[in-house]
Amino acid sequence: MNSIFKLSKQPQVNTKKRFYFNCSANVFVILMACYYGLIINIPFMHSAFSAITSLHTFSWLFLFSVPLLLVCLLIIFFSLVSVRGLLKPINYLLLMLSSAALYGSLNYGVVFDYSMIQNAAETDSSEALSYLNLQLIGFLLLFGALPVFVLSRINVSCARPHKEILSRIKLLLACAALIALVVVNFYADYAATGRNNRILKKEIIPFQYLSSGYKYALDQLLYSDIKFKNIDTAPALAASNATKVTVIVVGETARADNFAYQGYARNTNLYTQAHQVSYFDNVSSCGTATAVSVPCMFSLQTRSNFSRLESDNQQNVIDLMQQAGADVLWIDNNSGCKNVCERVPTINIDTKKSPLCDGKYCFDEALLAQLKRKLANLSQANTVIVLHMMGSHGPTYFKRYPEKFKKFTPTCGQSDIQNCSQAQLINTYDNTIAYSDFVNAQVIAQLKALPTDIDKQFLYVSDHGESLGESGAYLHGFPYALAPSTQTHVPLYLWADEHNQGITPTCLNSLNHSQLLSHDAVFHTLLTMVGINTKTYQHSQDILAACSTKNSENTL
Repeated sequence: MNSIFKLSKQPQVNTKKRFYFNCSANVFVILMACYYGLIINIPFMHSAFSAITSLHTFSWLFLFSVPLLLVCLLIIFFSLVSVRGLLKPINYLLLMLSSAALYGSLNYGVVFDYSMIQNAAETDSSEALSYLNLQLIGFLLLFGALPVFVLSRINVSCARPHKEILSRIKLLLACAALIALVVVNFYADYAATGRNNRILKKEIIPFQYLSSGYKYALDQLLYSDIKFKNIDTAPALAASNATKVTVIVVGETARADNFAYQGYARNTNLYTQAHQVSYFDNVSSCGTATAVSVPCMFSLQTRSNFSRLESDNQQNVIDLMQQAGADVLWIDNNSGCKNVCERVPTINIDTKKSPLCDGKYCFDEALLAQLKRKLANLSQANTVIVLHMMGSHGPTYFKRYPEKFKKFTPTCGQSDIQNCSQAQLINTYDNTIAYSDFVNAQVIAQLKALPTDIDKQFLYVSDHGESLGESGAYLHGFPYALAPSTQTHVPLYLWADEHNQGITPTCLNSLNHSQLLSHDAVFHTLLTMVGINTKTYQHSQDILAACSTKNSENTL
């Protein structure tokens, strides 16, 4: 070959491809690394340059070493995955996945760490399709399909195995030498920048989503046969003279900042205010995605030591309630309970059998009919009902409430929310919060309609919050340590009937509503609400500890 990169005519045996690029495997690797380094990793480069240039003093050489270092690392990566025979199929797949990751990073500020991969893996088809829009399709065609087409036109010439290996080793040694040169001269700068901007390494495509995906797949394959653990083999219902009904509502993507109870200027809690709920204004979530937060809040584990693998394979508070003798029912209008309700009776709202549904989603009012049916047929002295809302799930916020609840206008009626104005986006989101409040008020009203000799109580808590364009961030799922408070600060409120013999409204009103709380408290608070005696109970984590009549022997 006279040159390593030339344009030549396709042999006449294939008339469909009249022209193609002909290059060596090493040139192909370099081209792929440059495309990823300079195009696919635009979000990373922007964040890195912004972090460096924001310093009082910085070296221009250090600044320009960043793309050089990134391209060298990518050359090493593509050298390892560009195997003869699989070279093009692997890169076709990586280009499509990486273009999707780039779209998420550019438009929503998403980083694909372990929890985001887990959340994506557990997303149902309807939820996934809600992200589909013309902009996304066009983006994938431009940054994924077009490069794949160009790649299909490149003829990669591979030398004999020993020569190809030797050539590849030379390329790797050259990259290693450049990396060593950069590290020797700028190690302190990279160390300081990395420590102060830990999110940077999570933005590099494809390294982050591949490593996170590998860890998630490994966990699913290697740890699927973990022995189930009983955290208490003998939980028991506390003695009571009254029938008791407890309703737990798990909100979706509701952030505390947009609650009137939190001091928000708009009255997004108009409906529940009539029921005088007790709101706690300083609550943080266990995670920033449903796949983490929902299992965590019902688990004995805390946010600091939470493991989804362990929580899936041990009793949670819902299990303890059922084992103790309570009649437990989980009613789901979301994408599932993330294994929390695996061992209790469950009703998934049918999206095709109600005027409140469109075939893919249902408004949360669809939960009310199932709740009413259950309350009309109480079969045991202690009943627990969990309602899992669709709530404020994005990006199609406009699909989460009926037209008559479009209180705040103008709204954002599309899934590419980054193209709506900030005012439109907030209006639409606030409508979802107000509608969820309406549904919660209806739940409380159904409880109030029960006979006075039944103890009735209610807890609402959201799984995580949401970003609405603040600092360019949208949706949720950010790494917890780097997530803005809008994704971790969540609403929680309680209600108890005035005739309640255990938890009284007077006691609820006397509690410190500004105390520092988290999802860690949900497990132990529910034990008190339902009335479960168990060795797992921790007095210090119970929001209702002051209202509790538990004996000290049940406290660890």
